[in-house]
Amino acid sequence: MSELALINWLRKRIRLPASVEVGPGDDAAVLAPAPGSRLVVTADAFLEGAHFPAGTPPERIGHKAIAASVSDIAAMGCYPLASFVTLGLDRSRGEAFVRALGESLIAAAEKYRAPIAGGDITSWTAPLAISVTVVGETRGLRPVLRSGARPGDRLFVTGSLGGSLLGRHLDAPPRIEEGLFINRELAAHAMIDISDGLSTDLNHIAEESRVGAIVREVLIPVSAAARQLAEQDRRPPLAHALDDGEDFELLFTRRLPADWPFDVPVTEIGEITAKDVLLEHIDGSREPLPPRGYEHTWRAYNK
Repeated sequence: MSELALINWLRKRIRLPASVEVGPGDDAAVLAPAPGSRLVVTADAFLEGAHFPAGTPPERIGHKAIAASVSDIAAMGCYPLASFVTLGLDRSRGEAFVRALGESLIAAAEKYRAPIAGGDITSWTAPLAISVTVVGETRGLRPVLRSGARPGDRLFVTGSLGGSLLGRHLDAPPRIEEGLFINRELAAHAMIDISDGLSTDLNHIAEESRVGAIVREVLIPVSAAARQLAEQDRRPPLAHALDDGEDFELLFTRRLPADWPFDVPVTEIGEITAKDVLLEHIDGSREPLPPRGYEHTWRAYNK
């Protein structure tokens, strides 16, 4: 399948809303956000061997690439508008794989209200690489940043945490409606999606807001997958809930929701303080909670 044939095949399957005036096929897309709205933009890369193992079905790869990127817009409490996808396709892949990947990208983008409005396709001999840029809009809302947490805020998380390696990292949905509700109805001071692990992403909020936090072990919603993974690797379930990452749940600060209208639960796990990020154990003792989630590292190159 040639690049042009693949592009034309994809274009026939993409349905665009009126807010995307010009989609794939021109040098650039043309977006028309709602009057009085601002745009929010995020970009993510997904590499075979790092973000999904070799042999992962293309349907799950496409879902993760879109869902994880849209999750960043959800964490701002904003509305997805459009996505832009760049594919670095391994030349050894068959046409069936490429078509299945394309279909999954399109389906996920439509499902999460960020239809594909453009991108690029190339091929090489290296493993599969995907880059996704998602554009969102505020529609009069104030984007929720990481930097607004204040001492005295309560600390909340949606869903349950840990064990994403067993499959959740590929299938987790972005919390779009929940993020909008947290922004619009709860006026959250700060919010982040848990992609690098609760311990790391909470420290991101603390650093950007110049505050501290106390997280109570007894309150952390440990997932069934975290407990299952703990039986396999003998690490405590709590360690998985704190550090595994790629849960794509929302961590936010402000006040207790009086009426939470979603099936996914929300749990109060602690509060924001003036300094230091601490974990409070069941016996009441406290210790520092450093960022121990996933972090990409590089080795220095020396000539």
